[in-house]
Amino acid sequence: MQLLGTFVLSYSVATLIYFLLKSMGNFEVAQLLAFSIGLVGGGCLLASLVFGYFSDMASGASYLTLPVSALEKWLCAVLLVGLYTGCFLLFFRELDRLFVHIYHSSLNKQDPRYQNQYNAVYIFRYFDESLEVFVFFLNAVTAMLVGSLFFNRVSFIKVSLVLCGLYFFTFFLNYIIGSILFKGMVRSFPFHSLSIRNGKEVGILVMPPAWSRLNDLISIYILPGILLLVSYIRLKEKEI
Repeated sequence: MQLLGTFVLSYSVATLIYFLLKSMGNFEVAQLLAFSIGLVGGGCLLASLVFGYFSDMASGASYLTLPVSALEKWLCAVLLVGLYTGCFLLFFRELDRLFVHIYHSSLNKQDPRYQNQYNAVYIFRYFDESLEVFVFFLNAVTAMLVGSLFFNRVSFIKVSLVLCGLYFFTFFLNYIIGSILFKGMVRSFPFHSLSIRNGKEVGILVMPPAWSRLNDLISIYILPGILLLVSYIRLKEKEI
């Protein structure tokens, strides 16, 4: 029931955010924020709950006596998170399709701006517009799996605070280093790009392709893989 409630809560929050922001007239922001919060927030909450039985000694001890191996328990947790991801993608696609259809149907076809208004709102493209959200989701969820095995109480809040701290520290460190190396730096995005002011114009300095590929390799494969391995090792330690 707790896991089912997480599904319902995440879907409800995503729908509410989408509706409120859409009502303010900004479809792109509504789509991106509703998708990001629903996927990352719901996925992280679920990941913090799949090993939540260890927050109580009695339920944790009884769970460890089940006649299944640590690998099977770990796989169940990973599959539950994967199930949530697939279900949320299907849910959000239908939700997005519904809102976009309602918007298109409400347009006045006699208006000379009709075609521009129609083309301005379209179905949210997952991998074209939100690839960074998927990468962040992958790292955050695997971190939650590890954190739920190290923190006995309110692991979701504790791990979220740690992730937010690391996130802001990375931005701050990247900005400080960029400011030292480049004069007139406006803003920076860690491991991605720097915006530098030159006179009245602002240029963007991106990472070299080789370093960009290395960053993708670490953030998509190596770091999540390490976190998944640590969660499995920690689960075996709990059994011992």
